Amino acid sequence: MDFHAGLRARLLADSGVAAIVGTRVSWLERPQGAALPAITLQVISDPRPQHLKGLDGARGTRVQLDCWAASFAQALALARAAIATLQPPTTIEGKKFGNARIDGQRDLGETAAGGAFVHRQSVDLFIWHVGD
Repeated sequence: MDFHAGLRARLLADSGVAAIVGTRVSWLERPQGAALPAITLQVISDPRPQHLKGLDGARGTRVQLDCWAASFAQALALARAAIATLQPPTTIEGKKFGNARIDGQRDLGETAAGGAFVHRQSVDLFIWHVGD
């Protein structure tokens, strides 16, 4: 399992996150008009450290996790559940994850088509993992 699939699977495997979003966790874009709340993920940087014999097995990847909801309280609750899920080390379906460091969290939002305001909690994570 690669990093992208493993991170999504990790979020969906957590009962707290799944209770809020169901299966609405996607990479890069949230389908327009899709139900809320939802999570989108985006890799911000993914350096590949290496030594004289090649690439290191473990590396840190910076990910932006956006929690979308109709209310500020729900977006914040979802961000807190996602952070609690991703911080501790674990292995899921053979993919090893180390500790995740939270580098920042921002209150954002936007007016969607139809005029409704959509709240967003944007969380920057630095996630240690082994392999691709």
